[in-house]
Amino acid sequence: MPLTCLLLWLLAVAPARAQSTVVKEDTMAVDTTVARDDSYRLEVGYTTLSSISGQVRKVFDTRGLAEDLPDVVENLKAIQYTLKQKGQVVDIKQLQMCQLMLTTLQDELADWRTELAEAHQQLGAMQARLKTIAPPPPRVPRPDATTLALERSDSALLARQQRIGGLLAKRFLKVKQLQTQVAASYIQGMELQDEVGDQLRRYSRTNAKLNYPPLWEAQSAPPKLPADPKARKAGQYRREIINFYFVHNWDNWAYMALIGLVFYGWVSFNYRRARKQELVIAEPFHYLRPGPVAATLVVMFSLAPALELHPPPVYLALLQLLLLVALTAVFARSWPRRLFLYWLGLVAFFVGLSVANANATTGLLARWGLLGLNALAVGVGVLLLLRLRETLAQMRFLIPVAWLFIGLNGLAMVCNVVGRLSLAKMFSTAAIFGLTQGIGLAVFIELFTEAFHLQILCSRGSEGGTAAFDYDKIEPQLMCLLTVLAGALWLVVFTSNLNVYNAIYGFFDHALTAPHTIGSTVFTFGNILLFFLILYISTLLQRYIGYFFGEVGDDDSDSRRRGSWLVALRLLLVLVGFALATAATGLPLSKIAIVFGALSVGIGLGLQSIVNNLVSGIILIFERPFHVGDFIEVAGKSGRVQDIGIRSSKLTSVTGSEIIVPNGDLLSNHVINWTRTNDHIRVDLVLKMTSATDDLQTNLAQARALIQEEIKTSPYTLHNLPPEILLSSINGQVYELKVLFWITNIRQEQLTKSEILAGIYRRFTAEGLTLS
Repeated sequence: MPLTCLLLWLLAVAPARAQSTVVKEDTMAVDTTVARDDSYRLEVGYTTLSSISGQVRKVFDTRGLAEDLPDVVENLKAIQYTLKQKGQVVDIKQLQMCQLMLTTLQDELADWRTELAEAHQQLGAMQARLKTIAPPPPRVPRPDATTLALERSDSALLARQQRIGGLLAKRFLKVKQLQTQVAASYIQGMELQDEVGDQLRRYSRTNAKLNYPPLWEAQSAPPKLPADPKARKAGQYRREIINFYFVHNWDNWAYMALIGLVFYGWVSFNYRRARKQELVIAEPFHYLRPGPVAATLVVMFSLAPALELHPPPVYLALLQLLLLVALTAVFARSWPRRLFLYWLGLVAFFVGLSVANANATTGLLARWGLLGLNALAVGVGVLLLLRLRETLAQMRFLIPVAWLFIGLNGLAMVCNVVGRLSLAKMFSTAAIFGLTQGIGLAVFIELFTEAFHLQILCSRGSEGGTAAFDYDKIEPQLMCLLTVLAGALWLVVFTSNLNVYNAIYGFFDHALTAPHTIGSTVFTFGNILLFFLILYISTLLQRYIGYFFGEVGDDDSDSRRRGSWLVALRLLLVLVGFALATAATGLPLSKIAIVFGALSVGIGLGLQSIVNNLVSGIILIFERPFHVGDFIEVAGKSGRVQDIGIRSSKLTSVTGSEIIVPNGDLLSNHVINWTRTNDHIRVDLVLKMTSATDDLQTNLAQARALIQEEIKTSPYTLHNLPPEILLSSINGQVYELKVLFWITNIRQEQLTKSEILAGIYRRFTAEGLTLS
């Protein structure tokens, strides 16, 4: 570096010059001061240039923006051309698609404006710093070696300063040009957004007007005009809009694929478990099969329309076609042949009606054709309600959808006849898409219910459960929950097709989010609704979470261990649900603390027992003095532990009654656990015998041998612990024996005693011994 050479030269020359005369020493002192000032100036200049050079590389790179901006400009031209077509009514879906597209483009342009503004500011600051570099001072006419070295360093510094200055000017000019183009596109986008809003409002008004003459006054179509030379350009712009949608909404397909993979993996995994466990499903599922490819596609395409409410018409028609194909594949393996042939006819009719609604032709023949298809659609809806009654009984969700399909097609016929063709097509399209979407969601409900049933069966099989399982107890509640969710999803898509979703959503959004004040507390109805909804969902989850792991009342040891951590999981779900619900209220923590303070007063006054039971339940969960399935005695009550709840636990007595015991009693009283480490129990039998002879020892030895032999042959007794046969009393010729032995399962106590007593009686009778 020149600066380094200069410093070395100064260090080398200074000692030699120090040996000169006093005059020379004074002159050298002045020269050294000048050189030191120039060295500092050069060092500051080089440091500033290095800093600017490093910052230029970090400034926003405009190459990507320059490559993407032409595409944005073309998309804006496509939207502008679509909105400016003369003599044509733009479809409502096309308008909504343009609105969604403009929102995406405006967000992208706004980000570019912010980044370019920051780059403009940074480059301006760099240019200002570049101007702060001090220029070199004037030099003497006859420079010495020091001055020559400084001049060379100044020349190098100036060259680098000019090079960086040129780079900054070039980058600054590029940023200003892009700022101008981006600002122009942003302004054009704002104007197009206003135009789209105006056309949407006009569309709502024009739909209610007579945009065509009544059918009885309509005339044949005028002669066909020559092809519009701009039609090709319009088609190209429509393709660009569709391509833009698919490129910028690829995440919808990713979500659909994720949903499909989860469902397919869940069902396939459970079927593999069933084969591995050699599990025999008594009643085959109606729609679910091993290798559920078609079922997975039904799940994906049934939920897909809810991921995007304003797609282009081509995308919506494609989803409906794929859904029909997936449903056909599912029904081919599930429905009888005659019913399946009906379905194929319905599919063909659905496709024809969809094509007729998408056709832009408005001639007399097209209107009569659409009228006939709508009339046929009414007949199809009636056929669905009459001929497919058994199938619809399994798909209860479809019954109101079928009635709505009939009503909308009837309205479409009326609108077509009186001249409101746009309204007729909107009703007809919403009807057909609503019916196909409803059929898909109805099958989705059945598929998810059957998959849930399969999960429970496999979980029971993996845990070795053998008890009978009554699935009918939880199926109605599961079906009800799924039907509500599917109904809400269907309503969202259906109202979007009818172009009333935004109005309905705006009404409920205002009703739920409008702030209300009570005293100093501000709340919304939406927060209150969300509070109770979260609590309800957490309650349902903690109630039914055990079914996913095969908790159906089995008595094996695995179910006992499982029941302990399931209780902890239920408690966690309740606590998390309560915490989320509290956070959803939006109330500040200080006010929540006041509420809890008021609750503490109420607890101190009258809720001690409830809190005692709740805390006792938490202690029982972690201390685990007994498990689900243990046979215990507490406070004079005995039975098998059926459930350990948060407030109370449930016992099932040997007589079949259910005993609800508060957790506080279980924690404070003495609890006898008969099955803490094992299920063994020692039982006793009292036998009275009549001696046929006076030889007591012989009769007693023979009776003991027979009793021991019978106990050892029983499969319910412990053979490693020999029975104890004791003589308890003698009354003349009658003596009493007390038999003590161990059985393997406390729940089979009475059965084991009965069978052993019957066996002893048979053996005694065969040997001539008499029981009294």
